[in-house]
Amino acid sequence: MKVNGYNRMSGISNYQQMNQKCRVSKNEGLKKDQISISEEAKALLEQTTAKDSNGPTAKVREIKEQIENGTYQVDSGLVADKMLDWSKK
Repeated sequence: MKVNGYNRMSGISNYQQMNQKCRVSKNEGLKKDQISISEEAKALLEQTTAKDSNGPTAKVREIKEQIENGTYQVDSGLVADKMLDWSKK
């Protein structure tokens, strides 16, 4: 029995051709992501930003005034309770 080196490169070239075809088909299959925002969501966003742009709420302004006047009192028990509640989460 005689084994020749006849046409050894044909197997490699077939592999390279298939590999090239796979690369091309993978690139063609790529799609870009798209999103769409409903009109309802846009309106909600506008309302939210409008509220935020009005400045601090009355409660925040009241606390700022108390701090500036030196009359702001912190309830340490309430702070401790909130910290414990948060740590349990």
